[in-house]
Amino acid sequence: MDTLSDTPPPQPASWSPGAGAALAMDDGDLQRLAETFAVTPQAARLAVARVGTDFRALQRELGGRR
Repeated sequence: MDTLSDTPPPQPASWSPGAGAALAMDDGDLQRLAETFAVTPQAARLAVARVGTDFRALQRELGGRR
């Protein structure tokens, strides 16, 4: 009898949930995001690439409540 695993298949190394979102955001949006969380624009870009554009996820990624 075969059993099925609940674990998802491995993703390619270059895949991340927000990779497309980071490319789609313009510099003005990234600058405002960086100012909101008091981080550099590069840190904001990396966070968006890791978790996407969800505000709560970005809060967790960039250091909590601001």
